[in-house]
Amino acid sequence: MDVVRAIAEAHYTAGSKEVKSLADEFFRALDTDGDGRVSFHEFLELMNHEGHTRLANHHFFWALDRDRNGFLDFWEVLTLYYIIKSGRPICKCCGFLVIDTFFSCVECFNSSEGSYSLCIHCYRSKRSRHNHNGHQQFLDTFTLLETKKTPTPEHHNIQGRPWECPPVEEPSWSSITPQGQGWTAIVPATRMGGWKAALMALEAGLAIGSISTTLCTIL
Repeated sequence: MDVVRAIAEAHYTAGSKEVKSLADEFFRALDTDGDGRVSFHEFLELMNHEGHTRLANHHFFWALDRDRNGFLDFWEVLTLYYIIKSGRPICKCCGFLVIDTFFSCVECFNSSEGSYSLCIHCYRSKRSRHNHNGHQQFLDTFTLLETKKTPTPEHHNIQGRPWECPPVEEPSWSSITPQGQGWTAIVPATRMGGWKAALMALEAGLAIGSISTTLCTIL
């Protein structure tokens, strides 16, 4: 989780003043009592209303709560936002959220039915029977990214043929809205209106490209 937190902090630090302001406003909207932290109850409301019910639990909250004080501070909420928007998957075998490197089925990666991903432990132990016509092809996150590159003469193998990697689309923060209710869905509860409006403003700010080049590729 420390690595993911560092990535989220790096994106925030490299962002424009406008996006930083929108992120700050979103956190303040979540912090309904203004004490500079988000409670477990507030966390559950956010996750359930946004359709992330499998992550609405004490285990995930505790993983985010770095200082173990029972609340989420600004950086911990920012880490939560990054985890959701960067498309961290839930392992299809053990059911746990995969924070770090994971393996995805190449055949399913661009499927309209959703990708099929495994944590390192489940992939290594061959727990999954997932296959296509008896064939399995899983790639880790870094190799998936490499498959997006256009082959050049330098990428030919020793036989003079280009590496045969299928094209894979990397999920972006704006393309992983959960089914049903998304980060911009309308929530009828009046008390949820504050953070919802702030979140919509943040999403809009990211969508129009009012951030640095680094953030534009992910946020």
